[in-house]
Amino acid sequence: MKKKRIERIFSFLCLAFTLGVVLVVGLRGNELEEMLAALSNLTLAWLLLCVLSWALYVVANALAMYHFVRIQGQKIGFLQALHAAIVGIYYCNVTPGASGGQPMEMYYLSKYGISIGVSGSGMAVKFVVFQVMLLIAGAVMWISHAGFVQEYAPGCTWFFLLGYVVNFFSIGMVIMMAVSQRAVRWVIERVIRIGVRFHICKTPDESRLKWENHCRNFLESVQQVIRKPRDLVIQCLIALLQLFSLMAVIVAVYFALGLQGLNISSLVTMGILLYIGASYTPLPGASGAQEGGFAMLFRGIFPEANCFVALLLWRFFTYYLSLIAGAAVTVGESLIAVRKGRKALEMHKQSN
Repeated sequence: MKKKRIERIFSFLCLAFTLGVVLVVGLRGNELEEMLAALSNLTLAWLLLCVLSWALYVVANALAMYHFVRIQGQKIGFLQALHAAIVGIYYCNVTPGASGGQPMEMYYLSKYGISIGVSGSGMAVKFVVFQVMLLIAGAVMWISHAGFVQEYAPGCTWFFLLGYVVNFFSIGMVIMMAVSQRAVRWVIERVIRIGVRFHICKTPDESRLKWENHCRNFLESVQQVIRKPRDLVIQCLIALLQLFSLMAVIVAVYFALGLQGLNISSLVTMGILLYIGASYTPLPGASGAQEGGFAMLFRGIFPEANCFVALLLWRFFTYYLSLIAGAAVTVGESLIAVRKGRKALEMHKQSN
């Protein structure tokens, strides 16, 4: 518990530091009056579209797991899948390398009766499908808008290609885990050995048997999806919905600032390439790379003070809003648990 608390404090300190640097640089490099003027001229309808885009992104995230679990023959309500998705997105955004999101989402799904094997395979399928759709969409948009990218983001090819390399590597690792029972068993064996060495795992044979059962369920679930092209196509369509709903935020921000001259597909292209290029950053929420990448790719699209305002708005609706929603859910659950604990204690005292 103490280690988790320290990690959480470190994550929030990184986020606060990054936000502070962005604010200092932005306020120093722009006239305050110009930024206030840009904020005062924002169109409310487009800002509402930003909120709807974020909400659709979260719903699509939940829909992917809901669909996967249902085709595995297990029952789960959509609101339950949505609850797990919000918590998963929250922990993805507050842990380095988004390492905490998947385990927390699996934990919440287990509370709704979904086995670890099924939820784990669901997370793997969701991750691989989304990353593949992201890279394919990025390549198609990049090729079809090559002139636009070269004009507004000269010298940034290395940024995009590095993102592609890292994403291809991560996809390969997850696919290997999803199709190779030997690879999964190798990981289980190494984890158990580490657990025995540090006296965490006291019954290695029992733990090995339990996790091999999870592994068997995991592989069977993945193979069941692979054998059904229709379900795989549905997962791909959900991933595209998730991706383009997230990209719609930058489009809405552009028009909210009263800007014109660029078409929607050009803005989406730059947004996808930014997502690919900045995703490899190990800090929580890819902090630093997202803000720096935005400034690098969109400085020619958003003029002067508008660029800083656009960065703040885009980052709020694609990142900080998820933190607020996730924190509200987790804090609310903690308060409810505390209240229930107090009521149970009072009833126990009264019964005695």
